[in-house]
Amino acid sequence: MLLPLEYHFPDNTIPAKRLDKLLASGYFRTGNYLMRTRVLYFNDEILNTLHIRILLQEHHFSKSLQKILKKNKEKFTYSIQPFNITIEKELLYKQHKKRFKGNASTSLSGFMYDNYNKNIFNTFEINIYDEGKLIAFSFFDVGITSMASIIGIFDQQYLSYSLGIYTMLLEMEYAKSMQFKYYYPGYVAYEPSQFNYKLRLADSFEFYDWYSKRWISFEKRNKKTKVNDFFNEKMKHAKKWLDVFKLPYQELFYPYFYMGSMYPKSDCVKGVHHLQIQDFDIEGLYYIVEFHPEKMELMLSGVTVHKYQFEDYIDFSETYDSKKWKRVLLYLHPTIVVRNEYELYAGYIFLQDLFKQHLLPPPVPNTEFQNPNLNR
Repeated sequence: MLLPLEYHFPDNTIPAKRLDKLLASGYFRTGNYLMRTRVLYFNDEILNTLHIRILLQEHHFSKSLQKILKKNKEKFTYSIQPFNITIEKELLYKQHKKRFKGNASTSLSGFMYDNYNKNIFNTFEINIYDEGKLIAFSFFDVGITSMASIIGIFDQQYLSYSLGIYTMLLEMEYAKSMQFKYYYPGYVAYEPSQFNYKLRLADSFEFYDWYSKRWISFEKRNKKTKVNDFFNEKMKHAKKWLDVFKLPYQELFYPYFYMGSMYPKSDCVKGVHHLQIQDFDIEGLYYIVEFHPEKMELMLSGVTVHKYQFEDYIDFSETYDSKKWKRVLLYLHPTIVVRNEYELYAGYIFLQDLFKQHLLPPPVPNTEFQNPNLNR
């Protein structure tokens, strides 16, 4: 099973020892839950992700990082304390989140708490000041042997000071002073991305290998199969099968694949991207081929659009554009595993006939009374 995302929803406060174990299993904290991601949809792109950590006992700041530390310590002041969300921080967050596309939380408190009313982690903050003005801050969680960086926010007018990196360097200094063993900065991507600035933090990292479930040297990352590349290889087979029977299709990314992991018992579609077969004639019904990350098989499915509570009706013209789905999709059962072009075509014909039968209007009942004894 290669779910793109896996979630852990704690029932209560996370003890420090438990946090260490979860971090060591590849999880990182987002909101008031934890997740681990093999694949990420970010800024309209699918990324192969790597969870990384730094062994602090072996770590030394490079000359360029020492220069950032020295320069900023001379110019700014900072404090370390238990975290606290303030209006100042909310305003900085609102300004900072404009740098990212997609579904960023509307507020800092929304990012940290989700739907909970309290923080369930042991969280601290670093605040950076320029003559009393808050210009940057970061939040981090503390275990017994581990520290995990959560978020770093800075004033865009101070872009040249590398304050995002600076807060992480201060976090690492603090972690070393507390004799922690590991520092977890989150994840990076194989591809060029906005997350890869974290690779400046150290000369050597470990990354979590999904296949062996161990942390191994970052230098060995290219010897391991990239999960999204594995998905893509499977989808190439499906494209060839569709071409054999000249079934036209459209390739679409599915930004909401995380819903299938967040709500595993729901009917939410789970694939990262789909081949939508274009030959359909029932409004709101779409035939897709996807690689199903739980069943580890290519699957043919009929799907429809999830109807939200606030909607009186669904406008199916807004379901997708030329590149991606714009709505959450739900499976219409049955779904069919396909292992060759013949199973794919036969399954497609079967689903078409099945759904047409179910969607035909029922026969008009005969309401006229007839005496059963008339023709005896």
